[in-house]
Amino acid sequence: MAKDDMFKIIYIILKELYEHMKDGTRVPFCDISPERFQITEGYWVTIICELEEQGYISGIKVRNTKTGKVVGGLDDSNITLKGAEYLQENSTMKKVHDVLKGIKDIAPGI
Repeated sequence: MAKDDMFKIIYIILKELYEHMKDGTRVPFCDISPERFQITEGYWVTIICELEEQGYISGIKVRNTKTGKVVGGLDDSNITLKGAEYLQENSTMKKVHDVLKGIKDIAPGI
């Protein structure tokens, strides 16, 4: 995965939270950790904070320190309805994109 592809990382984090919510289990940290995405912890914290601020996830606790933000409460994190809607819209848009790309490949003049 591209280290700097924020939208892919967001999609995977939300998908993991959604799948575990459906199963009634908590997402293991390793499934959404910065190590999984091969990104720095600072970048990961920025993404997690953005997801929480935009209302896509809930339950996390963000604390500001002298050295930056610290994220806690991941055991209590959940995807919100808005986060699930983001997943649905993203999946639908990807399908539409793939279909249109296939049409363009078959009929380049279109």
